[in-house]
Parts: sequence; structure tokens; C-alpha cells
Amino acid sequence: MPTKRDVERTLENRDWEQLTIWAKEDRNVIRQLVSRIYVKDGMIFWRAVEALGVVTHALEQEEKNIAVELVRRYFWMLNEESGGTAWNSSEAIGSIIAHCPETCGHFNWMLSDLLQDDSLREGALWGFCQIALNAPHLVEPLEERIKPYLSSEAPLNRGLTALIYTLMKSSQEVFPLYRETGLKWKISETVDSSLKNDQSVIEIYQDGKLKKYHISDLWNAQTVSFWTEKVMIKDLEVELTLASSSEGLCWLGLGPAAAEEETLRTWALRWFPKMFVVRKREPNSQAIQQLQEYLKGDRKLFTIPIHPMGTPFQRKVWEELCRIPFGETRSYGELAVNVGNPNAQRAVGMANHRNPIGIVVPCHRVIGKNGSLTGYAGGIDIKQRLLELEGVFTLIEKNG
Repeated sequence: MPTKRDVERTLENRDWEQLTIWAKEDRNVIRQLVSRIYVKDGMIFWRAVEALGVVTHALEQEEKNIAVELVRRYFWMLNEESGGTAWNSSEAIGSIIAHCPETCGHFNWMLSDLLQDDSLREGALWGFCQIALNAPHLVEPLEERIKPYLSSEAPLNRGLTALIYTLMKSSQEVFPLYRETGLKWKISETVDSSLKNDQSVIEIYQDGKLKKYHISDLWNAQTVSFWTEKVMIKDLEVELTLASSSEGLCWLGLGPAAAEEETLRTWALRWFPKMFVVRKREPNSQAIQQLQEYLKGDRKLFTIPIHPMGTPFQRKVWEELCRIPFGETRSYGELAVNVGNPNAQRAVGMANHRNPIGIVVPCHRVIGKNGSLTGYAGGIDIKQRLLELEGVFTLIEKNG
């Protein structure tokens, strides 16, 4: 069994893979995480809260009831007379629900009951922020319980509630946020004006860091929405992970969903540091539809808006990629000439490799000078099938 220091070290490094391996071998690792959450002492506390959700989700793939039983145990501890073992339970419950929404989503109402307890309110609101990022439909019916804290005297409560409202308003295209008396998640002009100008600074744990925000920034926060969709590329089933900003598609990855999400979140921290990454299909639905049409052979040109983020040189290379017609290829040398730097083949190759919008920005149409397929971030097998789909690969093979 790993020692307490071993677990602390993995929390410091956010090494969820190692924690999951240990937890699968010995469930006492979960108990260590639960114990670590009793004391709210900064970064390692928050890492333990996050780890509890991540590891429980991983274990749930093998043991279906583990997440539900853990949440039930937390609520049971809260109802004990001693109560001491349940310190910071609202953060833990929120993390588990956010990571395991399909099995634990029905605990959303019970979590909202904790808002009535002064000592549990901050954690419950933080938990609802995480749930709004991953499963907004679980927050949707709870507005009346959350709304009072928009005017809380405590800046942290006020800021967390403002973020929940922002995330829910950005989800209105996913499901109709209406009730008989009118639009939900809508507030008075007075409250709106107050939050828009609220310069109070709060600190929130997000994406592995404690980040400081003005409440006005949270009220006006922008989101990057991502979704994973399974598609067939000829005879190969592939997971496409797409992400869109308000300007257009900014990410399309072809790797396993969990790895793509982790890479996307790291990438977004660099290019969209003030935005929140939200799991939503709707902002990506047009891109998904056009990709499905392309993969069926019914579309040769993408018309969706894109939002490529990179260095000026990288964007110049990607613009040139978009000029390669369907059914044609270019070599790295030709691409270097076309961007005005014939000696920059290696730099062009790196820019091609770092293209964040696969397929739509067609880096798969770039091949070696001798017709070889060379590297491809999504894998050579996918590159080959994409070129076959466009009627190119057989010609390359013949002339190679």
C-alpha cells in the first residue's frame, strides 16, 4: 500500500494515473483521499478533492456502485451526531458528482440542501460550478435554491454563484431554460449591473490551480465548449474530440477521448487562460454534422468558422494547409516554398504537427517528398484512410 507521503507526492504532481493504479490494487487509497479532505489547507486539499472525483470515475468502470456508495457515505457522515468526519464533504460530493454524473446525478438535490448550512455552502457552490461545467442539466432545475447567493455578503459565495449563472446561461442552447413565469437563469438589471462592476477578488480552484478572479470577470466569463463523438473513418472507429470558442472551431483531436480532453485542457490554459472549458455538444453540432458528411463522401469543403490559435508562423502554415484542395497533396518542401521560406521544411513540419484543428485544417494532405505518409498526430492509419477517402492514397501508392 502506498504511504501517506506517496499519495501526497502524486497529488502534488496531479499524477492521476498512478493514483488510479494504486486504488485499483488497494481501496485504502480512496480512504486516504477521504481522510486528506478533512483539513482544508490549501493546494493539496484541492488536489485531493479533484483526485477523489477522477479516481472514483476510473474505478467506477470496474465497480459500478463505488461512486454512489461513496456519496451515500458522505451524506450518512453528515447526519451523524459527531459530524466531525464530514468536514468539507460538500466539496468532495460535488467533485464526485461532476466526474460521475451518469451514476451520481440524482444526488444533485441533496447537494443543494447543503447550501442551507453556512459551513458547507462554499463547498456546495464550488461543487455546482464543477457540475455546471460537466453536466449542466443537473444544475438546471436548481436555480431557485442557488439564486439567493448572487447577493451574498460573502464575496466567495457571490462569485461562485455568478460563475454558475454564467455557465448556465451559456448552456441555454442545449436545453430550454424556461418556466411558466418566464426565462430561467435571468436576473434583474440591478443585480446584473452590480455583478458587472463587482471588483471583489476571489480565489477558485480550477484546472489544477488556485486562480484569482474579479467577480465581474466571472460574471462575464467566456467558455470553450468541447464534445467527443464516435465516427467511422472508412472501416476504423475513431473518437473525434471537438472544441469551439465563440468565434468558431478551435480544436479537433483524433486520439482517445480521455487523453484528448487532458491535452485540450492543458492547451486551453495557454491560449484561453481566462475561459472555462465546458462539456457541451451544441456549439460543436454544425462541425460534427459537416465532418459526418465529409466522412460519408458527401462534402469536400468545410464552411464552419474556425478559430486557430498559434504563433504567427504556425497560423501562416495552417492557412496554406487550407488552400490544399480536396483530393490533392503537398510535400513539406512545397509547403515551405508556399509560405515564403523554402529552407523552413523542419519548422513547417512542426507547425503541421501542432495543428490543433485536424481534418478541417487538412494537415493529413501533407506527405513526404517521395510520397511517404510520414508522421500524423492522429496516427498513420487514420491519415491513410483520410487520403483513401479523398481518392489520393491509391495514386500515391501507385506512383511511389
